[in-house]
Amino acid sequence: MLKEYEVESLIKFLREDPKLRGLELDNSFFMKLRDEEITGNLFLKLTRWKFKEYGMILRQALELEDYIKELKAKEGLGKYLIPKNK
Repeated sequence: MLKEYEVESLIKFLREDPKLRGLELDNSFFMKLRDEEITGNLFLKLTRWKFKEYGMILRQALELEDYIKELKAKEGLGKYLIPKNK
């Protein structure tokens, strides 16, 4: 199901999620997602080490990894993302 979500839908979801506000993700983070064409499915595969490669500090990388674990466990994630054809 997550394979259906495009990059811009993922970015919109991440920008609007209040759980990420404390991480202070800047535009460069979202630009990297866009440049690397990271879809919802690919985002869920990212690890703290990949985020570190993106230049994030360890705290941010660890918190994002925990956030991804929560997303994987959360039912109904699809209702928050917009499919490509809509």
